[in-house]
Amino acid sequence: MKIELTQAEALVLHDLLYRISDGTEAIKDLAEYYVLWTIECQLERELVIPGADDYSEFIEQARDTVRNNY
Repeated sequence: MKIELTQAEALVLHDLLYRISDGTEAIKDLAEYYVLWTIECQLERELVIPGADDYSEFIEQARDTVRNNY
């Protein structure tokens, strides 16, 4: 899967993720919401699972996989 971001979106996302990981204030600007929504929309176009009836099972398995592979 490939997620495409503009240079500005990438910079906004980077700054947001840095603040989240730093433990400081999370969302500072509406532009950060726009970037997150852009990523969410791109993921939804690629993933069939979010609309599935058994989504909770899929997400739990995905979380387990990420934790186990980290």
